[in-house]
Formats: sequence, C-alpha cells, structure tokens
Amino acid sequence: MMNFREIVGKSISFVLIAFLLLIIQGCDSTETTDGTVSLSFSTSSLNQKVSADSVALDTVKILIRDIKLGFESEDDDGFGHDSDDVSVKVGPVVVYLNLSGVTTDFAVSNIPSGTYNKVKFKIHKIEASETPPDPEFKEGDDSSLRYSVIIKGIYNSNPFIYKSRKSAHQKIELENPLVVEPNTNTNLTITVDPSTWFIKDGVILDPTDPANENDIDNNIKDSFKRCFKDDDRGGDDD
Repeated sequence: MMNFREIVGKSISFVLIAFLLLIIQGCDSTETTDGTVSLSFSTSSLNQKVSADSVALDTVKILIRDIKLGFESEDDDGFGHDSDDVSVKVGPVVVYLNLSGVTTDFAVSNIPSGTYNKVKFKIHKIEASETPPDPEFKEGDDSSLRYSVIIKGIYNSNPFIYKSRKSAHQKIELENPLVVEPNTNTNLTITVDPSTWFIKDGVILDPTDPANENDIDNNIKDSFKRCFKDDDRGGDDD
C-alpha cells in the first residue's frame, strides 16, 4: 500500500500534468491576428506593332526589395522610412512583368490586422556585397555594370537589351485604404505602364543611345501609377 506521502506526491504530479495539457491546448487554439496580403503587378496589353522607328518589348525583369505596407504618419520622410511600415518582403526579388496584361504576383506575407493606405518598395540596383538572384543583373566586378531593370525587345527591327543602372524608391498611395482582418487573404495590384518607357514628347527614344538613359530611367520610375485591392487578380479595382 502507498503511504500518505506517496499518495500526495502522485496527486501533485497528476495536477501538474493536467495543468500543462491545458496550457498546450490553449496555445494550440489561439487564433492569429494576422491576415495574408499578396502583391501583384499589372500591365495593360501593349498590342505592339514592329515597324520603322518603333520599340516592341519582349521581356522585362525588375529587381525589387524592401517591400512594405504602411500608414501615413508624421515620421514618414518620403523615402520609405516610417516607423509604422510593415515589411512584406525584404528581397531582393526578380519580377518578370507579364506584358500581355496578366497580373504578376511578386510578394506575399502575413500582415498584422489594421488599416493600410500605401505600399512602398525599392527598384534596386544590385550592390557589390550582394549575390544577384539573377546573374544578368551583375556583370563581372565592375561597379558600373550592376543593374535594376533589364528590358529586351526590338527597335527598328533589331533586337536590343536595355539595362537600367538606377535605384528608385517608390511610394504609391492606395486608392482606397486596405483593411486587413485576421485570417483573411487579400491581394493588392500595382499598375505599371511600359508603353511610356521609350517615348518623350511624342518622339521614340532609341534604347541603344546612352544619351537617352536618363529619360528612359525617369519614365520607368514614373510609370508605377495605381495601387488597389484586386482579390481576383483581374487588374481592376475590386
């Protein structure tokens, strides 16, 4: 027979085990307060026609990093530095734009519940210390041969490759604030217009002429226009 001390000891052990099981079950049943947000790019179908003095695009690759959602606040300095920003993806990540008008997903993450009204990201020229996710974004050890955007196409019936050396911080206000709720999935689509990249004042910019690089790079930066909720990824505001 067990003595009184043994009975008490076993009773205490059973109580501790039951308590631990309750804690574990409580942890397992805890619901997350996050929602899932994905981000997409959308382009309009270019309906390109190759003719004299024309540019037709075939492939577009953009290197992006520091993708964030955020709120307006007094701490925002306009360059992507805001204590209220929530990181979606650090990167860098290569985005292949679909030029036929189909959306291209490029980031997804769990985001704390709340209301967001802007998306930020950096068009990123690869740095010396980084290993590019795509080898085309870096040529050898020359610091001048690192790129952020690579565009392939046809100009005057001849193939060309345009490589941008510029980095650019982008901040796009959402057309309507995004309310992220727990255990929900939401997609935001950003529109970009590649048809504006190689034209200025109605004149085609030769992508092979270095004198046009600044204008082309500015056109690329300015072509990211809108951001809106687009759960069906149809390229239109839901």
